[in-house]
Amino acid sequence: MKRLHMKGRILQLINARRDEGIWDWELTDALMSEYGLTGRYWRGNTRVTLTDLFSTGIIESVEEQLDDQGYFGVGRVLFKFRLNAFGRQRMLDTELA
Repeated sequence: MKRLHMKGRILQLINARRDEGIWDWELTDALMSEYGLTGRYWRGNTRVTLTDLFSTGIIESVEEQLDDQGYFGVGRVLFKFRLNAFGRQRMLDTELA
């Protein structure tokens, strides 16, 4: 079975939480589990992809907090994201939703 590219899967996971949003660490855990990945590289890769989606206006941050547990690094900022109207339309346009 062929898997969806990671960026598309990230959008699907964010969309599944609609209005409440999903934390970046939750997305990372889900992706790493689904794709059988481990390590700091893949955690960082997910954050880079989220930064790309945020900077292009497809997702928005709805909450932030400091990383007390050291998931990405103690003192770093964790983000809770949700899809915005533009992002939902892009998902429809690309048949991800």
